[in-house]
Amino acid sequence: MGDPEIWRVPVRVDFAGGTLDLWPIYAMLGVCVTVNAAVDLWIELRVGRRGSGYHLASRDLGQDLTFASWPREVPSKLSWVWRVLDASGAPPADLSIHSPVPQGSGLGVSSCLGVGLLGAALEQEAVEGLASKVPLLRDLESRELQTPTGWQDYYPAALGGALALHWDGPAPRWQRLEPHPGLLADLVVFYTGKPHHSGMTNWEAYKRFIEGDAQTRQSLSEIREIAREMALALPADPSAVAELLEREGQARMRMSPAVETDAMRAVRSRGHQEGWFAGMKPCGAGGGGCCLLVVKDGRREAAEAALRNLGLPPLDLRITPKGLHRL
Repeated sequence: MGDPEIWRVPVRVDFAGGTLDLWPIYAMLGVCVTVNAAVDLWIELRVGRRGSGYHLASRDLGQDLTFASWPREVPSKLSWVWRVLDASGAPPADLSIHSPVPQGSGLGVSSCLGVGLLGAALEQEAVEGLASKVPLLRDLESRELQTPTGWQDYYPAALGGALALHWDGPAPRWQRLEPHPGLLADLVVFYTGKPHHSGMTNWEAYKRFIEGDAQTRQSLSEIREIAREMALALPADPSAVAELLEREGQARMRMSPAVETDAMRAVRSRGHQEGWFAGMKPCGAGGGGCCLLVVKDGRREAAEAALRNLGLPPLDLRITPKGLHRL
């Protein structure tokens, strides 16, 4: 069969604007922005092009499927993998997936995996070409989850780096951002120990927005303004980024108190008590998963020690300029 190809795709952190990337929320509110960044936690795809039949495997889920011919119906396991490869029209003979990221992390794993699967199937690293296929992935993921889905997560996986996505047309236009070095020194990501389900959390906000719920519309309007400010602050002012993260987290809690977990409350309380807390928000839609935390200048070691003491060890990651690529 020959040596397999190795493809890697990053997951992402989101700084501001989540939920605004669901249609028609961004169309109804107007002038929306989301801010996110690819990080160097890599989903790895080992791809074999030749062989008899088809083999799909996830090392992390312990799932392994073999088919004599490509199935026309969605299998009960690895259904998202099947959907993307089927839509590509070029499923590889052998595919093995490994992800270091826990399920329900809020780091966009399923969307980023979709970019990796489609790019690897089509043997396409060109970022602009992959970005043009994002609407296909968005629709496939809605079919998979049976809920409306946002589509900001696909772009950092395809393009790499930090991005401001401007939702002012049928598809977003992207602007590359260079985060301030001081922010990179003070930014910590930790896992709350509790997975979340972004599709369902976003669906509740989506439904209330469409139904005209005043609190939801007010909160999302606030998040829209915060995200627009975040696109300006990320390259320029770490203290403003910390303040904006905190404001967005508070706006999300006004939509649903379940956004903040006990772990997040413990971090906020400990951080204020010890003097290292500057700002925090959940990744994704909240209610679990990972959190972005900005600590006060020079207090990173104290913050990370406190997180470990709370049983919430920080993740070892950095923003990466690389999107999907073949090794």
